[in-house]
Amino acid sequence: MYLLITSALSIVIPFIKIDSFNTLLDSNSIIVLPEIVLGSLNNQSNTNYSDDTVVSLMTVANGYVLITLIIFGVFVIKLIKILKLIHQNPKTIQDNLTIVHLKETNTAFSFFNFIFLGDTLSSTERQSIFEHEKIHAKQKHTFDLLWFEILKIVLWFNPLVYLYQIRISNIHEFLADQNAVKFNKSEYYQQLLQQVFNVKTYAFINPFFNQSLIKKRIIMLQKSKTKQTHLVKYLLLIPMVLGMLVYSSCSNESEVTKDPLINIQTETLDVNNSKQIGLDLSFSTIDQAPLLEACKTLVDKDQQKKCFSEEVSKHVLNNFNTKLADNLDLKKGITKVFVSFKISKTGDVIDVISRALHPDLEVEANRVINGLPKMTPGMHEGKAVDVVYALPIAFKIK
Repeated sequence: MYLLITSALSIVIPFIKIDSFNTLLDSNSIIVLPEIVLGSLNNQSNTNYSDDTVVSLMTVANGYVLITLIIFGVFVIKLIKILKLIHQNPKTIQDNLTIVHLKETNTAFSFFNFIFLGDTLSSTERQSIFEHEKIHAKQKHTFDLLWFEILKIVLWFNPLVYLYQIRISNIHEFLADQNAVKFNKSEYYQQLLQQVFNVKTYAFINPFFNQSLIKKRIIMLQKSKTKQTHLVKYLLLIPMVLGMLVYSSCSNESEVTKDPLINIQTETLDVNNSKQIGLDLSFSTIDQAPLLEACKTLVDKDQQKKCFSEEVSKHVLNNFNTKLADNLDLKKGITKVFVSFKISKTGDVIDVISRALHPDLEVEANRVINGLPKMTPGMHEGKAVDVVYALPIAFKIK
């Protein structure tokens, strides 16, 4: 149950968004606007970079699809072979299960309600193996194996899928042994200790003979059942799931400007000991964000936020002295200026603070941000409030 539940949760949780979790977090936060790239990065080079990025992403996507199709094709081929065995061999019914009699082989395995037994097995062997495989069929173990086979097709790059598949297969054998050994204990041990037969190795069947697992199965048969009180450790799964739900519910991908000079990555930073009401793109507690003149005609709040970001970016791009960075003897590559500022209750830009490798860059960043026009202040519960922003500015110096 643990393996099945956790594997399913890993797929489902990222799609679950619980808005109430947002109220558990501190509302004092700072909006980090999209990064602006300035300096010697011209439009032509930026366009080429975007094209290269698109080509790289397409190559990765095509590679993923190709490998997925190959793995799916192998799965289909194995499934067809199983269906052919069912169709081409004689069958009998026993205990509401269909026994498929395989000709000239000593293979033994199960698939749903079909139990495959080679006709060269002795009657004693057939009975012991049937009792074992009957447990697989009754407990629907094939569904478990098919679930992990599907996960392997889609998430073939994740090593945990293969570990889970091996674990669930081992547990199936332990469960079947636990019940089947009651039929004839001494004979059952002889079956496990005798020469291992040739077995078809399909990931979604339950083979009786598995050489690498025989020793573990014998050891497991000697162990006593774990006390139920020891299973309390699985309760640790609950806080883990809650933590993942909070993480997925509070993460957000916001829309940003399509300007090629704007980096689309947006994140949120906490501000400690802040007494101001912060605005966050994911879990805002503010009723109305600050508005620049160009954004006042917009009604939708998401569009207003996007407009605000675009207008600030345009202002910086048009007013920042880009030649300044080239004259400061800075190292080649990317250098950044981090600016924080506040839109006050009166709509003015105040408390501008910049951090950069050179003080002249800080002075220039302060000048540009202080030059933002007066705007309509943010509102919360009918009152004007202060809203804190941060803006990363990057220079690409040749």
